[in-house]
Amino acid sequence: MLVGSGIRYLISVAEGDDKERMYEGMVGDSERRYLEQLVEPRLQPLDAKGYSHGAAALLHTFARFSYILSGQNVYWCIEWEPGLIVVRFAPDGAMAWCAIRSPIPDFGGRTPLQVDLEAFDEDAENHQYNLVFRAWDAQFSEQYRVWGGFVPASQETISAHSKALTLANSLGDELREMHSSSFEQWANECKSNIRRWAGEGIRLC
Repeated sequence: MLVGSGIRYLISVAEGDDKERMYEGMVGDSERRYLEQLVEPRLQPLDAKGYSHGAAALLHTFARFSYILSGQNVYWCIEWEPGLIVVRFAPDGAMAWCAIRSPIPDFGGRTPLQVDLEAFDEDAENHQYNLVFRAWDAQFSEQYRVWGGFVPASQETISAHSKALTLANSLGDELREMHSSSFEQWANECKSNIRRWAGEGIRLC
């Protein structure tokens, strides 16, 4: 069990009996500061309709992601155009989100903009990448779990995760039933909505 009040990654690991078990590992100080000081203040309220017609579709893609628990809130960090999409889930059902522009000028194969080229520092640490892939690597590699200090999640952590995602899971059940025969159309509409809402994304540099 992890101790302390720091924020942590949550991952699901398939063990020897093929049953998945939640693990938790501490988020590094630089990524914690990035999330708390730069991303959190830029989150905007997201209602159930906006979630159901946007970010919910990303659950059905191959986009890399990680879940991060901070207090009683869960942050879903997804690598998606224009860089990093973060959705915050709270146990009272409140949701918020923002889209942060990747510091990589040609992220996702896009045509670099001059403003991105001028701001890009190739020696700077890519916190967006770290927030997603440190958890992703640990989910699929025991060695990375060791390096990241991942341990089986406590019951308190599992409960907090479940409570924060209660509304999202309920909406997911409704969406599966509602769009069982029109999934592709719904997913494409959601992705189009995300592109419109996110635009070029928020530049942090």
